[in-house]
Amino acid sequence: MKITAIYGTEHVGSTVELARMAISQLQPESVTEFFLPRDFDHYCSGCGACFTSATPCCVQAKAQIEPILQAIEQADILIFASPVYVYHVTGAMKSFLDHMGCRWMVHRPNGAMFQKRALLLTTAAGGGMRSTLKDLKDNMNFWGVGRIVCYGKAIRALYWKNVSPQMRATLARDIAKVCDKLQVERPVKPSLTVRLLFRFFQKLQPRMQNPTDIAYWQAQGWLSGQKPW
Repeated sequence: MKITAIYGTEHVGSTVELARMAISQLQPESVTEFFLPRDFDHYCSGCGACFTSATPCCVQAKAQIEPILQAIEQADILIFASPVYVYHVTGAMKSFLDHMGCRWMVHRPNGAMFQKRALLLTTAAGGGMRSTLKDLKDNMNFWGVGRIVCYGKAIRALYWKNVSPQMRATLARDIAKVCDKLQVERPVKPSLTVRLLFRFFQKLQPRMQNPTDIAYWQAQGWLSGQKPW
């Protein structure tokens, strides 16, 4: 099992520590970690080139984004972990996700995503976990990720060093249960949400009038009724 973890902060705080609890619980063969914005610091300029280019990737950000895309491709489990910043993901995480818009199901999703699992994690001193996890889950659904598990916790501390022993024990117990939900011992069957999204865009795609997207869907055989799972 291979894990790729993408963190919405460079700071190794509570959310990264939570992700590392999960990694320890899952005992993967290998782990690749990316810290944002250290490993990806581009902002989307809104040029739209990624939606029309044959290669669905921002040319301006190519040098930084390619290693991340390769690690995502090779991983069995994706971990996206972002602390709550004003009730949402961090700006660095949002910037990275913005660059993946061309890989949403409405455009050119990577067929490998339908066989992957994603663990989405967040922490906050107070609130905002639900909306932050929704930011992440919306993207995973539209990427086509087959199985998605979410966990967020108000840890009542600004820094990991101030998290109480009782809270750390709670986090450890919860993470063990969350990792069980990933069902790593079973083949991935895409969720109903993902399957419905795919079928919707399968019907809609011929009317979208983006020749690059249509050619991509045709090349995958998806417009002829094939499915990526």
